[in-house]
Amino acid sequence: MTQPDFNISNESIVRNAIQEMIMNHELEPGDKLPSENELADSFNMKRIAVRNALLQLEKMGLLDSRQGIGRFVKEKMPVIELDMTGKRSFSDKMHEQGVPYESRVIFADYASDKEQEKHRTELGVGGEVDIFKVARLRIVNHVPCAIHISFIREDAVPDISREVDQLSSIFNYYNHKGYRNLTSGGTQIHTTFPTLNEQRQLECHELVPLIVYESHTSDVDKNLKLEQTRILYRSDLFKHSLGSVN
Repeated sequence: MTQPDFNISNESIVRNAIQEMIMNHELEPGDKLPSENELADSFNMKRIAVRNALLQLEKMGLLDSRQGIGRFVKEKMPVIELDMTGKRSFSDKMHEQGVPYESRVIFADYASDKEQEKHRTELGVGGEVDIFKVARLRIVNHVPCAIHISFIREDAVPDISREVDQLSSIFNYYNHKGYRNLTSGGTQIHTTFPTLNEQRQLECHELVPLIVYESHTSDVDKNLKLEQTRILYRSDLFKHSLGSVN
Protein backbone atom coordinates (compact mmCIF):
# COMPACT_ATOMS: atom_id res chain seq x y z
CA MET A 1 0.00 0.00 0.00
CA THR A 2 1.39 3.37 -0.96
CA GLN A 3 1.48 6.07 1.66
CA PRO A 4 -0.07 9.45 0.85
CA ASP A 5 2.29 12.34 0.36
CA PHE A 6 2.89 14.31 3.53
CA ASN A 7 3.26 17.97 2.75
CA ILE A 8 4.37 20.47 5.38
CA SER A 9 2.86 23.90 4.90
CA ASN A 10 4.91 27.07 4.93
CA GLU A 11 3.12 28.30 8.04
CA SER A 12 4.05 25.04 9.81
CA ILE A 13 7.70 25.61 8.91
CA VAL A 14 7.61 29.14 10.33
CA ARG A 15 5.69 28.09 13.43
CA ASN A 16 8.05 25.22 14.15
CA ALA A 17 11.14 27.38 13.69
CA ILE A 18 9.92 30.04 16.13
CA GLN A 19 8.71 27.40 18.58
CA GLU A 20 12.14 25.75 18.57
CA MET A 21 13.79 29.13 19.15
CA ILE A 22 11.60 29.58 22.23
CA MET A 23 12.27 26.04 23.48
CA ASN A 24 16.04 26.48 22.96
CA HIS A 25 16.00 29.87 24.75
CA GLU A 26 17.13 31.72 21.65
CA LEU A 27 13.98 33.73 22.27
CA GLU A 28 13.26 34.46 25.93
CA PRO A 29 10.01 35.57 27.62
CA GLY A 30 9.46 39.25 26.92
CA ASP A 31 11.55 39.29 23.73
CA LYS A 32 9.99 41.09 20.80
CA LEU A 33 9.73 39.22 17.51
CA PRO A 34 10.69 40.79 14.19
CA SER A 35 7.81 42.23 12.18
CA GLU A 36 5.76 40.07 9.83
CA ASN A 37 7.54 41.64 6.84
CA GLU A 38 10.98 40.98 8.35
CA LEU A 39 10.07 37.37 9.11
CA ALA A 40 8.65 36.91 5.61
CA ASP A 41 11.93 38.11 4.13
CA SER A 42 13.92 35.95 6.53
CA PHE A 43 11.99 32.78 5.64
CA ASN A 44 11.55 33.79 1.99
CA MET A 45 7.82 33.26 2.30
CA LYS A 46 4.65 35.22 1.79
CA ARG A 47 3.52 37.44 4.63
CA ILE A 48 0.20 35.56 4.96
CA ALA A 49 2.03 32.34 5.82
CA VAL A 50 4.02 34.15 8.52
CA ARG A 51 0.88 35.81 9.90
CA ASN A 52 -0.97 32.50 10.12
CA ALA A 53 1.99 30.91 11.91
CA LEU A 54 2.13 33.76 14.44
CA LEU A 55 -1.61 33.56 15.07
CA GLN A 56 -1.28 29.85 15.77
CA LEU A 57 1.57 30.50 18.22
CA GLU A 58 -0.66 33.02 20.00
CA LYS A 59 -3.41 30.42 20.30
CA MET A 60 -0.86 27.93 21.63
CA GLY A 61 -0.09 30.41 24.40
CA LEU A 62 3.48 31.09 23.28
CA LEU A 63 3.13 34.66 21.98
CA ASP A 64 1.37 37.85 23.05
CA SER A 65 0.21 40.43 20.54
CA ARG A 66 0.23 44.09 21.56
CA GLN A 67 -1.69 46.27 19.17
CA GLY A 68 0.51 48.87 17.48
CA ILE A 69 3.65 47.51 19.14
CA GLY A 70 4.23 43.96 17.93
CA ARG A 71 4.39 40.38 19.12
CA PHE A 72 6.34 39.20 22.15
CA VAL A 73 7.30 35.86 23.64
CA LYS A 74 4.75 35.29 26.37
CA GLU A 75 5.88 35.39 29.97
CA LYS A 76 5.64 31.90 31.46
CA MET A 77 3.06 31.30 34.14
CA PRO A 78 4.17 29.48 37.30
CA VAL A 79 4.02 25.72 36.79
CA ILE A 80 2.37 23.70 39.56
CA GLU A 81 3.73 20.27 40.48
CA LEU A 82 0.88 17.84 40.89
CA ASP A 83 0.95 14.49 42.70
CA MET A 84 -1.77 12.23 41.28
CA THR A 85 -2.03 9.64 44.09
CA GLY A 86 -5.52 10.70 45.17
CA LYS A 87 -4.58 10.33 48.85
CA ARG A 88 -4.72 14.08 49.53
CA SER A 89 -7.10 16.76 48.42
CA PHE A 90 -6.09 19.09 45.62
CA SER A 91 -6.49 22.06 47.98
CA ASP A 92 -4.05 20.45 50.46
CA LYS A 93 -1.51 19.96 47.67
CA MET A 94 -1.80 23.61 46.66
CA HIS A 95 -1.57 24.75 50.29
CA GLU A 96 1.66 22.77 50.76
CA GLN A 97 3.17 24.61 47.80
CA GLY A 98 1.96 27.99 49.06
CA VAL A 99 -0.21 28.51 45.98
CA PRO A 100 -3.47 30.56 46.09
CA TYR A 101 -6.32 28.20 45.26
CA GLU A 102 -10.08 28.27 44.81
CA SER A 103 -12.55 25.53 43.86
CA ARG A 104 -15.80 26.70 42.29
CA VAL A 105 -18.77 24.38 41.67
CA ILE A 106 -20.05 25.01 38.13
CA PHE A 107 -22.48 22.08 37.89
CA ALA A 108 -24.16 19.85 40.49
CA ASP A 109 -27.09 17.71 39.40
CA TYR A 110 -27.94 14.23 38.21
CA ALA A 111 -25.97 13.01 35.22
CA SER A 112 -27.58 12.62 31.80
CA ASP A 113 -29.13 9.28 30.83
CA LYS A 114 -26.09 8.31 28.74
CA GLU A 115 -23.70 9.33 31.52
CA GLN A 116 -25.78 7.39 34.06
CA GLU A 117 -25.57 4.24 31.95
CA LYS A 118 -21.84 4.56 31.31
CA HIS A 119 -20.79 5.26 34.89
CA ARG A 120 -23.10 2.69 36.47
CA THR A 121 -21.22 0.09 34.43
CA GLU A 122 -17.82 1.51 35.42
CA LEU A 123 -18.79 1.65 39.10
CA GLY A 124 -20.39 -1.79 39.05
CA VAL A 125 -23.85 -0.70 40.22
CA GLY A 126 -27.31 -1.47 38.94
CA GLY A 127 -30.00 0.68 37.41
CA GLU A 128 -31.53 1.41 40.81
CA VAL A 129 -28.51 3.57 41.73
CA ASP A 130 -28.51 7.15 40.47
CA ILE A 131 -25.29 8.90 39.45
CA PHE A 132 -24.78 12.47 40.64
CA LYS A 133 -22.51 14.70 38.57
CA VAL A 134 -20.38 17.44 40.10
CA ALA A 135 -18.17 19.70 37.97
CA ARG A 136 -15.74 22.10 39.63
CA LEU A 137 -13.48 24.75 38.21
CA ARG A 138 -10.05 24.81 39.82
CA ILE A 139 -8.49 28.24 40.02
CA VAL A 140 -4.77 28.37 40.83
CA ASN A 141 -2.81 31.61 41.18
CA HIS A 142 -6.07 33.35 40.23
CA VAL A 143 -6.04 31.54 36.85
CA PRO A 144 -8.65 28.91 35.82
CA CYS A 145 -6.55 25.82 35.21
CA ALA A 146 -8.62 22.66 35.43
CA ILE A 147 -12.13 21.26 35.25
CA HIS A 148 -12.75 18.39 37.67
CA ILE A 149 -15.84 16.27 36.94
CA SER A 150 -17.00 13.63 39.43
CA PHE A 151 -19.64 10.99 38.68
CA ILE A 152 -20.69 9.85 42.14
CA ARG A 153 -22.87 6.89 43.12
CA GLU A 154 -25.72 8.35 45.14
CA ASP A 155 -26.20 5.28 47.33
CA ALA A 156 -22.78 5.97 48.91
CA VAL A 157 -23.75 9.57 49.80
CA PRO A 158 -27.58 9.65 49.80
CA ASP A 159 -27.86 13.32 50.82
CA ILE A 160 -25.58 14.71 48.10
CA SER A 161 -28.35 16.40 46.09
CA ARG A 162 -29.28 18.43 49.19
CA GLU A 163 -25.69 19.25 50.13
CA VAL A 164 -24.44 20.99 47.00
CA ASP A 165 -23.01 23.81 49.12
CA GLN A 166 -20.53 21.32 50.60
CA LEU A 167 -19.09 20.06 47.31
CA SER A 168 -16.30 22.53 46.60
CA SER A 169 -13.97 19.81 47.95
CA ILE A 170 -15.22 16.31 47.16
CA PHE A 171 -12.29 14.87 49.12
CA ASN A 172 -13.36 16.68 52.30
CA TYR A 173 -17.01 15.82 51.63
CA TYR A 174 -16.14 12.12 51.54
CA ASN A 175 -14.14 12.50 54.75
CA HIS A 176 -17.18 14.00 56.50
CA LYS A 177 -19.22 11.02 55.29
CA GLY A 178 -16.78 8.53 56.83
CA TYR A 179 -14.74 7.69 53.74
CA ARG A 180 -11.24 8.55 54.92
CA ASN A 181 -8.85 6.08 53.30
CA LEU A 182 -9.20 7.12 49.69
CA THR A 183 -7.18 6.08 46.70
CA SER A 184 -7.40 6.48 42.93
CA GLY A 185 -7.01 3.69 40.41
CA GLY A 186 -7.60 2.61 36.84
CA THR A 187 -6.00 5.83 35.65
CA GLN A 188 -6.02 6.57 31.94
CA ILE A 189 -4.30 9.61 30.47
CA HIS A 190 -4.81 11.21 27.09
CA THR A 191 -4.85 14.64 25.50
CA THR A 192 -7.53 16.67 23.81
CA PHE A 193 -8.21 20.24 22.74
CA PRO A 194 -10.78 22.36 24.54
CA THR A 195 -14.32 22.81 23.31
CA LEU A 196 -15.73 26.34 23.07
CA ASN A 197 -17.32 25.98 26.50
CA GLU A 198 -14.06 24.69 28.01
CA GLN A 199 -12.14 27.56 26.40
CA ARG A 200 -14.46 30.02 28.12
CA GLN A 201 -14.21 28.26 31.47
CA LEU A 202 -10.43 27.82 31.35
CA GLU A 203 -9.76 31.15 29.61
CA CYS A 204 -7.50 29.54 27.03
CA HIS A 205 -7.35 29.30 23.23
CA GLU A 206 -8.33 26.26 21.21
CA LEU A 207 -4.71 25.21 20.54
CA VAL A 208 -3.73 24.88 24.21
CA PRO A 209 -3.77 21.09 24.76
CA LEU A 210 -5.62 19.68 27.73
CA ILE A 211 -4.30 16.68 29.64
CA VAL A 212 -7.21 14.43 30.58
CA TYR A 213 -7.05 12.10 33.58
CA GLU A 214 -9.80 9.51 33.93
CA SER A 215 -9.82 7.28 36.99
CA HIS A 216 -11.96 6.01 39.83
CA THR A 217 -11.83 6.92 43.50
CA SER A 218 -12.31 4.18 46.09
CA ASP A 219 -12.43 3.84 49.85
CA VAL A 220 -9.82 1.22 50.72
CA ASP A 221 -11.28 0.25 54.11
CA LYS A 222 -14.77 -0.35 52.73
CA ASN A 223 -13.53 -1.72 49.36
CA LEU A 224 -16.02 0.57 47.67
CA LYS A 225 -15.79 2.50 44.41
CA LEU A 226 -17.26 5.92 45.10
CA GLU A 227 -16.91 7.77 41.82
CA GLN A 228 -15.54 7.96 38.31
CA THR A 229 -13.47 11.07 37.71
CA ARG A 230 -12.57 13.05 34.61
CA ILE A 231 -10.15 15.96 35.06
CA LEU A 232 -9.08 18.31 32.28
CA TYR A 233 -5.84 20.17 33.04
CA ARG A 234 -4.38 23.00 31.01
CA SER A 235 -1.08 21.51 29.89
CA ASP A 236 0.72 24.86 30.15
CA LEU A 237 0.14 25.16 33.90
CA PHE A 238 0.96 21.78 35.42
CA LYS A 239 3.91 19.48 35.92
CA HIS A 240 2.54 16.03 36.63
CA SER A 241 4.29 13.57 38.93
CA LEU A 242 3.36 10.26 37.32
CA GLY A 243 5.63 7.98 39.29
CA SER A 244 3.30 8.10 42.28
CA VAL A 245 0.07 7.21 40.51
CA ASN A 246 -1.57 4.10 41.98
